[in-house]
Amino acid sequence: MPAETDAERRNRIIAANLASMNTPTFGTDPRKSGGIFNLRRISDDDAEFTFYGWSKDINRRTYQKIEVRKGNNSDIRIAVVRRIIEVIRDLEKEDFNWSSDRLGRVVVLSARLSDNAGLEDFMMQEFFAAPRH
Repeated sequence: MPAETDAERRNRIIAANLASMNTPTFGTDPRKSGGIFNLRRISDDDAEFTFYGWSKDINRRTYQKIEVRKGNNSDIRIAVVRRIIEVIRDLEKEDFNWSSDRLGRVVVLSARLSDNAGLEDFMMQEFFAAPRH
């Protein structure tokens, strides 16, 4: 079986995200948090992802397009992960549930600043690890 290309992987993830639009990807209270991230585009210096999830500003789910610049980060991937974590921390301050397509299960993660390194490592694997064959 040939290896999955980046485009095929992205399309598979998009399809899975669309199929689970009403299932929160993270959060403990789906009425006040949770959502789905989708990496749309990435280059050496900038990227774009979408977030369909809870907006505490308007107290309902919204679709947001979020652009990321590499800035002072060593790599655009870490810039993306850090921006995703910002979105999560806007909604969750402690433990939250993350539905991992990569692992095929829900895991409990920590949004605490003291656990930042572990959260960044996990998200790097979640969004940028080579697909399993």
